Amino acid sequence: MSLLQIQFLETMSKKTIVTILTITLARASFACDICGCNMSGLYFGFLPMYNTHFVGLRYSQASFSAFIDNDDFYFEDEFSEDRYQRVELIGRLSLSKKFQFRYIVPYMMNRMDGSHQSVNSSGVGDPIAMIYYAPINTGNDFTREVMHSLMLGGGLKFPVGQFEKQDNGQLVNRNFQLGSGSLDYLLAINYTARYKTIGINSEASYKFNTENEDNYRFGDQFNISANFFYYMEMPKLSILPFAGIYYERAELHKSNNIIEANTGGSALLGTVGLQLFRNKLTMNMQYQVPISQSFNTDDFASIEGKNRFSIGVIRSFAFGKRTEQ
Repeated sequence: MSLLQIQFLETMSKKTIVTILTITLARASFACDICGCNMSGLYFGFLPMYNTHFVGLRYSQASFSAFIDNDDFYFEDEFSEDRYQRVELIGRLSLSKKFQFRYIVPYMMNRMDGSHQSVNSSGVGDPIAMIYYAPINTGNDFTREVMHSLMLGGGLKFPVGQFEKQDNGQLVNRNFQLGSGSLDYLLAINYTARYKTIGINSEASYKFNTENEDNYRFGDQFNISANFFYYMEMPKLSILPFAGIYYERAELHKSNNIIEANTGGSALLGTVGLQLFRNKLTMNMQYQVPISQSFNTDDFASIEGKNRFSIGVIRSFAFGKRTEQ
């Protein structure tokens, strides 16, 4: 092989390496693409007065750190600190002892602060509407010694939130968008059992995502939680501390039916919280800490979910003279 041929091959090898790294950099520069950062459960928890209506507000916050190790002389490493905040209008209409209508209308406030991109995005997200059926419902009157209830739900997530936000002429990563642009289907189950002052609440949901008009489909999402609680009756206030675990999983995304790398993943979190009951008001506070997490990342990227927090207040009310059954 001649010296000229050797120099040509060396030049082509360097160009190939640079090209591969450039493609990797372009794909990974939107750091939040390497996780299911906007995974969120259809969480309601332990609700008071099963046959009354309620309306409330809930605030939640989750944050993620992403790092991309380019491991090359030509490209700097990348990082991103992403924070997701939601203020949700939540409510329930009790249609009968067996049937309920529930809804969630979120307002999103997302911030991406990275080495190569800083973006803020806020606005109305995708609302959710659900119908629940209660094949078992002994009520939650704490004068009873034993209580348990089973709620089965099904519903829709509507494509209302913005899903094509751009930054400097480029589409911001899909996870950072306020909405998915797709009509999605949800199934949910909630079971609560109590003996005297101790009990357990377990909740799970599955979201079947569909393709939006850009031929992008988020992976289906699943989550499940289980919390043990202890009920304490005070003269003017009832207190219900709880603790348990929460697991969530998101499948890989697809664009034009082609799998998107660095999307989806799973996480297991420990939960501690407190609910306060006073007359028709209920306050819920919850704090979650990651126990283990596994995001679908390539060899260049890593993602770490941080602690999560939520707080909410609801007010129960009734039309007419309905009483707890």
